Amino acid sequence: MEQTEWMIGLVTSFVVLVAVLKSRANMVFRFLVQAVLGGILIYGMNQFFLSQNIVSIIALNPLTILTCGFLGIPGFLLLLGVQILSMI
Repeated sequence: MEQTEWMIGLVTSFVVLVAVLKSRANMVFRFLVQAVLGGILIYGMNQFFLSQNIVSIIALNPLTILTCGFLGIPGFLLLLGVQILSMI
């Protein structure tokens, strides 16, 4: 009886561990994709502003990449909104 309880506990723990590791890997992958897309969007907007002779550049640094990575498109829009408000 004790051996069965240990086996059930071990199997349950293994299943929970696999589920947690899988979800964390998914979160890391999503963060990396959002950070890369955010960096591309920031670079694109900077190039657009330069082509229109608008002196407004969103800095491409670790803080802005982290903002885009954590928040995604809303993070990029937040950075863009802050930059537009600083131009006024």
